[in-house]
Amino acid sequence: MSTESTPRILIVANRTASTPAMLGEVQRRAKEGARFGLLIPPVHPDDPSDWSADDACALLERAGAGAVERVDGGDDAALKIHDLVHAREYDGVILSTVGHHLDRWRHHDLPHRLKDLDVPVMLIPPEPGGWGPIQGFPDEWVPSSSPAGMAGFGNY
Repeated sequence: MSTESTPRILIVANRTASTPAMLGEVQRRAKEGARFGLLIPPVHPDDPSDWSADDACALLERAGAGAVERVDGGDDAALKIHDLVHAREYDGVILSTVGHHLDRWRHHDLPHRLKDLDVPVMLIPPEPGGWGPIQGFPDEWVPSSSPAGMAGFGNY
């Protein structure tokens, strides 16, 4: 844990930073006093570029996150996440991405590469009805109910 009393959460997301589930989780944690950083993994050349880090930060800040720190993930997001956690800059990680990125994350063995982090990791599923185990990811990373529902945004 960080030496500060304020928990610091690293959000690893792309467009999913704007989903009601992610914004609900951010709102819930912000009410508990958390501060946030945003790491956007490198995008595949075939992915559309109609979304920016500015857009994501603005939405997260409106959800109550305060000033969101932008984190450069470099070429290897998993390595960067490890470096930040081991440096005690973050006390938890929230992962969220669209479905085809989950497949890419599994292909690059992200679940295994992050399993040894000594901080809690939460995976926000890409599909509203997807609350439950996601193949290849540890069951404890997925909340048992929708974070958006817990934050008052309604269940999916």
